[in-house]
Amino acid sequence: MLKIKYSSNLEDSYYKSIATSKADKFKGLTFEEYYDKHYKRILQSDLKDILCGDFEKLLEIKTQHGTKFKDDKKTKRLFNYDKQSTNNFEPLISKLQPKISKFFEQYVEVHTCYYCNIEFINTFKKHNETKNAFTLDHVLEKVTYPFLALSLYNLAPSCYTCNSKVKDSKIEFDKFSPTNQNFDFTEKVKFKIFLQNPNLQIDKENDFFVKLIENFSNQYDAYIESLNLDDRYEYHKYKVIELIKKRRDYPDSRLKELSILTGKTEEEIKQDLFGVYLDNKNLHKRPLSKLTKDILEQLEII
Repeated sequence: MLKIKYSSNLEDSYYKSIATSKADKFKGLTFEEYYDKHYKRILQSDLKDILCGDFEKLLEIKTQHGTKFKDDKKTKRLFNYDKQSTNNFEPLISKLQPKISKFFEQYVEVHTCYYCNIEFINTFKKHNETKNAFTLDHVLEKVTYPFLALSLYNLAPSCYTCNSKVKDSKIEFDKFSPTNQNFDFTEKVKFKIFLQNPNLQIDKENDFFVKLIENFSNQYDAYIESLNLDDRYEYHKYKVIELIKKRRDYPDSRLKELSILTGKTEEEIKQDLFGVYLDNKNLHKRPLSKLTKDILEQLEII
């Protein structure tokens, strides 16, 4: 739903954190050296392209190999995101998920789920140690494409619901990854109110429904379906009612009065009443901010 906010120049730091990792089974080699010696010929890509290539580059690598490594234990043993040793599987390196999560805490803005904008996924402190509430979803499934399991731009900070309960693995996210700089869901798709009340009034939740509508195309229909967004936002219709009631209480004439009385601009008054995170670059900072912004636009408040 929202394009992910990355710190500048993070690729080199991410690459270094993985490429310099060592393990007993590497026999003194770094991850990069072990890859170059045993895997580069097979995967036919530089390790940096796999780990830090932008999402379009990852799609190229995915297309190059298809699903032929889906059941390849050798590839899964090296690109070990979260697997423990078992009788049937012995990874070459301990799971890298904890190290990657720490990296995201430092270099990626994590406030709300980038997939749904419903839940907070922020970092917090416990006994002076930083914890986080996010999961990292593999946009391109690691089960199917294990060579992309550690790829920076294949990891989307998300809530547990999106990652583990609703995201449909049968629907591939090639065309709508929030890690892709071309991701334009926010601009193209808007929440819209549709009235069910014959009196054209909205006083309670049964008077209307809210649906995500894309302008001039259906590129994101599968994204909305995969994450079950329309149904999940049904629960949050209370937010729409709150906005409508505020609009009734504060028509344009009242907003002008408050502006004169307080010395604030009308835009500042609107921010005080409806929230301060209503421009596209800050929508990721609060839950339901995209819903709020889209409905306020429909109500001609912003």
